[in-house]
Amino acid sequence: MSALHPSGRTWGRLPGPLRTVVISVALAAAYYAAARFGLRYASIGRSISLVWPPTGIALAALTVLGLRYWPSVAVGALLANLATPVPPLTAGLIACGNTLEALVVALLLRRAGGDGLRLDAARTVRTLVLAAVPLGAMVSAGFGVTALHLAGGLEHSAPAALSVWWTGDVLGGLVVGPLLLAWVVPRPTGAHARGMVEIALLCLGTVAVAELLLGTLVRVPVLQQVDYLYLLFPFVIWAALRFGPRGATLATFTVAAVAVWHTTRGGGPFIGTSEPATLFAAACYLAAVAVTGLTLAVAVSHERASAAAATELREEELRAALDAARMGTWSWTAVDDRVLWDATMRELYHLAPNESVGTYGDFMARVHPEDRDYTASTIGQAMDRGTRLDFEFRIVLPDGRIRWLANRGRVRLGPEGRVVGLTGVTSDVTDRRAAEEQLRQAHRMESIGRLAGGVAHEANNQMSVIIAATEFIRRHPGLPLEVTTDVEHIRRAADRTAAVTAQLLAFSRRQVLKPVVLDLNEVLQRFVPVLRRSMGEDCRVTLQLDPGLAPVRADPGQLEQVVLNLALNARDAMPTGGELVVETAMVELGDGPPPEEAGMEMAPGRYAVLSVRDTGRGMDRATLANIFEPFFTTKDVGRGSGLGLSTVYGIVKQSGGYIWATSAPDRGSTFRIYLPQTAATPERSRVSASHPHPGVAPGQGELILVAEDEEQVRRVAARALTEAGYQVLEASNGREALEHAARAPARIRLVLTDVVMPEMSGRELAERLAILLPGTPVLFTSGYTDGEILRRGLLAPQSDFLGKPFSPEAVVRAVRERLAPIKV
Repeated sequence: MSALHPSGRTWGRLPGPLRTVVISVALAAAYYAAARFGLRYASIGRSISLVWPPTGIALAALTVLGLRYWPSVAVGALLANLATPVPPLTAGLIACGNTLEALVVALLLRRAGGDGLRLDAARTVRTLVLAAVPLGAMVSAGFGVTALHLAGGLEHSAPAALSVWWTGDVLGGLVVGPLLLAWVVPRPTGAHARGMVEIALLCLGTVAVAELLLGTLVRVPVLQQVDYLYLLFPFVIWAALRFGPRGATLATFTVAAVAVWHTTRGGGPFIGTSEPATLFAAACYLAAVAVTGLTLAVAVSHERASAAAATELREEELRAALDAARMGTWSWTAVDDRVLWDATMRELYHLAPNESVGTYGDFMARVHPEDRDYTASTIGQAMDRGTRLDFEFRIVLPDGRIRWLANRGRVRLGPEGRVVGLTGVTSDVTDRRAAEEQLRQAHRMESIGRLAGGVAHEANNQMSVIIAATEFIRRHPGLPLEVTTDVEHIRRAADRTAAVTAQLLAFSRRQVLKPVVLDLNEVLQRFVPVLRRSMGEDCRVTLQLDPGLAPVRADPGQLEQVVLNLALNARDAMPTGGELVVETAMVELGDGPPPEEAGMEMAPGRYAVLSVRDTGRGMDRATLANIFEPFFTTKDVGRGSGLGLSTVYGIVKQSGGYIWATSAPDRGSTFRIYLPQTAATPERSRVSASHPHPGVAPGQGELILVAEDEEQVRRVAARALTEAGYQVLEASNGREALEHAARAPARIRLVLTDVVMPEMSGRELAERLAILLPGTPVLFTSGYTDGEILRRGLLAPQSDFLGKPFSPEAVVRAVRERLAPIKV
């Protein structure tokens, strides 16, 4: 086969010109030999045969090798015709017809199939059966019969000779030509030995059935009466279904050989009343067999190609989906302990090209030691119960990093229904688990924050009473020293409790902030002396400030508190000294988080980054996961409240920023704070909070209405105002306050009301008083901060507010400022 193909190994070793000569000679010889064989069965004269094999050889050669080999066909045809008793001129004309026939068929086939001529293509077969072979045979028959008629060599009528000649060439083109085209043109995948044996058995079966029915070796009278026409069709059909064009053409050739053999010997079902009738019957049968085999092979090949293309497309789509999801596929056969991984699986495990994972033990060696028992147990249960596999576990990469993987699979069953292995997919879920942990942490912090806010509210109410009571006691002259000392202890304890409450409010993001547009570098430079004093002589403080830092909006005092808390923690982590680096920088974030902080969701934009880095002991992963929770501390009892970092967290989050920490044992810690950039101009520094307040002028007997449901808080507020020169009406709720307002002996100049009260809130009370006493100012107070009550809709924006705990002086000052504002 390869000897006929220009790219075959036989011709590939020869030089170009020599190869062309050898192929030309071989083609001419093959045509001549086939023609001599066909002439042995000439049915009209010495030149017209029922089947003309050279037609098939010529069309196959010119189609595959190229039209330039037509001279070889012409030479072979001329020599074959010169061997018959016809004049040389007649032989030449017949040879011209044979050559033109091959050229016409080859040209049409090459145009239909292009360079990739395939008999399993519907267009090629349609062109071959309906156009190329019939048209080429007509050319050859026309030339041949005309030449014989002119030479006086026709023994039958011209129409009869023309029909037989045309039929013989058509059968040669449909039986021999497709056989050569199917077996000479290389297939995409080579036929295996088992398939070749099956094809050979089909051909032998065809011959055996024909001989059993028509032969003389074994005579069975019943079988001799059976018409074997339809009995040979199953062989052609099976060959077409099983092997496509190659099987169909070979089976067709075998049927044709058997039919022609018996017909020429005077046997078979084609014998008619006359020789033309016999030829016509045989020709129709063989044409039907050839066309049936070819068209069926094309249909089967098309369906197989469509199915293969659909399967390939589904596999590509599946692979694309797996690649997009970064999912790797795997399988494990328990019988021979064989593990197969695809390329994505190798990427997930960061395997080197020369590393292999071939067994279950190789896989388990890469599982995190703490997860091996769980992994083995889960796989064992799936194997024992035949259930699906769905679990997550950790692996250790070659560089020591730990990743989380999700395994999902199902069992594979053997012939007897027993579980023989597993197959499934694996994906990396490290980032997802990190995001889930961030979400759980946020929910946990939010819950703790709500609790802290509620606790702070109650504590602020009680601290207001305690602070006011100590102030009232201290005002009494002539107190014994012991009493004065005890009162100071009570006051300091109350102040410390109030400070803890303020830290709780800071953590829960419910404290009062006064944000301004500021230059972060300026704040740090002004604050660095405090840092150096706080860190001590053995801890060096270094500033690394970005001169191009953009302004941010934050409360400068709270920002200083953040830096101080971080610095004090760093100092505790460096008992033998070290370095504290405070650094600023500008970053611009896209739609994703910073690469080093997987799982931290941040809004895109430009940020000013404040980093505080130390060279201390560092923290392990477990400690790092809890550092922002209130009352969590690693310090000894009595050395810390556990509220420093929780306060930092609350201030940063309430300022619209983000904070996280990175640390490792013996490698120090780094806290990064991202604050959104603002386009506004930084404001000038305000008066320090430590600047003394001006004195408070006494009241002039103005009437004040105090509405407060906490009796002790109400009484200390009323006493403070009374001692400052005001008249006071007390109400325990909103309804009672409205009654006092309706029958007050004088005009009420101001209302001091708690925001959260039973029956009627402070806001509702203010709205009803605005109708009853229009123009009367209202001062709100609460153990919650104004930010919290605004968030809950309990207070209108821009309302006057006094937070608890408050001292008697603070209450008097707030009232005086609302009645007659004092200019600072």
